[in-house]
Amino acid sequence: MVTIRQLLQEQRRRASGNPAERFAAALLIPGALAKRLPFIGDPELGMLLEDEVCPNLSLLLPDATICMEAARRLCQSRTTPIRAGGIRSWKTRLNDGEHILHAEAALYRAGIPHLLLPFQRDRFASNVFMVPSVPDAQQALSRAGFRHGSNSPSLLIDLETGRPIRLFENRT
Repeated sequence: MVTIRQLLQEQRRRASGNPAERFAAALLIPGALAKRLPFIGDPELGMLLEDEVCPNLSLLLPDATICMEAARRLCQSRTTPIRAGGIRSWKTRLNDGEHILHAEAALYRAGIPHLLLPFQRDRFASNVFMVPSVPDAQQALSRAGFRHGSNSPSLLIDLETGRPIRLFENRT
């Protein structure tokens, strides 16, 4: 039996093919997905959002933040098992990145463009944000519960999680 992840990969593969394959990708595969998705649990749906949907969204648009919040809520009540290869569970990874989500939400609400550096598939692997103005970002993050760290003026600590983020000013 073909898995949901395999269906997603097949749809992406066919989307760039000839017209018949694009037709299959646009109509047939979503139908197969729609039949299977109601039978998976919330944690599994949250993992699909985090692993398959969020990495393909633009971090510069609110879609990624909304998707991550939906995934967080879906996975909040249960921890999914550790997957093959020693990858930590979704809930553990979310807890490790909760400060990143807080910072992204605060910067978005303040209308401050930002980019998490370096750009990676695992968005919680970094805590460095590139912003157009560090003082403006610091002010917005302070209103959201971040405080200055003692080591550097660009280091802020999320008081809710105790985890740091760093700000980097884009001077171009």
